Amino acid sequence: NAEREIFYREMEDGLYTTGPYFLSKVLSTLPFHTVFLVLYTVPMYWLAGLQPTVKKFLGNCLYTYLAVYSSRCMALCISSAVTNFQVAAFIANLLFTVFLLSSGFIINLESLWLGVRWLKVDVYLKWSFQALNQIEFTGLTFTCNDTMVKMYGECPISNGSVALKSYDLERESLEECFFCSSRYN
Repeated sequence: NAEREIFYREMEDGLYTTGPYFLSKVLSTLPFHTVFLVLYTVPMYWLAGLQPTVKKFLGNCLYTYLAVYSSRCMALCISSAVTNFQVAAFIANLLFTVFLLSSGFIINLESLWLGVRWLKVDVYLKWSFQALNQIEFTGLTFTCNDTMVKMYGECPISNGSVALKSYDLERESLEECFFCSSRYN
């Protein structure tokens, strides 16, 4: 594209290197990204029926921001590294699919094949997803209907902590999730 040609010409002239260009490109998208986050997160939070507390809402906004911004940075990095649009789109889709599968969003992390289970350690979506679940489920109490109690003898998931533990989403604290999520930006 035209921007790539300008970048190559200016880089050849010694005006800047790849690092400052990438950083300025990422920082220049912050205002747009913030507006996008507000337009998306505010209505979705309330429409999803999540807990209506300021602390949980702001935590949700923070970790959604980190996940989406990390995804945008990764897409920008891939598009900068690969000159062909179709190849860049393929690589980005492949990486995002692997990240999504190994984040715990679709399947329980402990049920992953041992050969790819190590991916969960370094996937930014996993950390954001874990933090979002901790924010929402911590402190919740669930009630079961009579059928569930008769079937299991007790309510199988009686509170949010049990739910988090059953999906292996309680191991790291919110602070650790923040650190691990933000290192991708």
